[in-house]
Amino acid sequence: MRFGFISHAVGEGDSASILNEAVAAAVCAEECGFDSFWVAQHHFGAQRAHCPSPLVLLAAVAGRTSRIRLGTAVMIGSLEDPIRLAEDAAMVDALSGGRLELGLGAGADAATAHRFGRSHDDRHERFRETLHALIELFGPASDLVPAAPGLRDRLWLGTASDGGFDLAAELDLGVLTGRSSSPQGPRDEIAAERVAKYRAAQQVAGRVARVGVSRSVLCAESAATAFEHMRPGIERWVTTSIAAGRFPPEFTARDYIDTGHGYLGTAAEVAAAIRRDAVVPDATEFLCNVQPAAPSPEAVRVSMRLFADTVIARWTDPVAPRS
Repeated sequence: MRFGFISHAVGEGDSASILNEAVAAAVCAEECGFDSFWVAQHHFGAQRAHCPSPLVLLAAVAGRTSRIRLGTAVMIGSLEDPIRLAEDAAMVDALSGGRLELGLGAGADAATAHRFGRSHDDRHERFRETLHALIELFGPASDLVPAAPGLRDRLWLGTASDGGFDLAAELDLGVLTGRSSSPQGPRDEIAAERVAKYRAAQQVAGRVARVGVSRSVLCAESAATAFEHMRPGIERWVTTSIAAGRFPPEFTARDYIDTGHGYLGTAAEVAAAIRRDAVVPDATEFLCNVQPAAPSPEAVRVSMRLFADTVIARWTDPVAPRS
């Protein structure tokens, strides 16, 4: 299993500072030994994020790094013109020496679709059309410039639904999957069943299964310190979730962590939690992020170093060994 880090480029500061900090985080991730660095797309400042164009940010990261793979987790494929998306992705792939991993999703925000003049109800149909177009554009007969035939095998679908996993198997795409939020905690057993079904379908078809599992992770010298770094952001998320009816009124940030929504603590404690994760045995990529919180850049860098020294350096996995 390989290890990556996802940045959502979030914060209350100015966009230039936050975006440059995301680039610095990618450099730190490479220095620490992470295999990949991924960027999430958010339009119009949703979730306090500052990156509507992940490929532009990854082009900047490409110039500051040499080894680490560069991914989008994810871009809203239903809102993108497939030709322009393919051209921009091919540019980043060329500039980075073939390091791009292109993750896409159908989109979950109706308000964003409306701003783009699109019907949210049609997103799955448009997304499927975009995927088919990209597969052709990254194919051997494509006239795309720069040519990027290797990107066909580095397409990922972000999903948490049966239909999304089925589509990924149908089109031979990797899957990126995270966790849902509920008062009872994430339903990892359901995700594990979906991943197992996807892997079986890929095996029957003679294909390689690619499974990226995203989890909220922060390592510190103690669990209490990690929680304090994350608490303000989690409290904001819990407040929003209570207003939306996802959590009961008495639900707290501490409840959020105690019900398994994040892995916070010493690196050894985080490593033990990852090994208990029901989805991890079938994963080929474990992706750390710090959503829904926004700890300080220094806290994130400390977490990266601790995670690399204790988790990455000592990880062994007979199902999907690191290469």
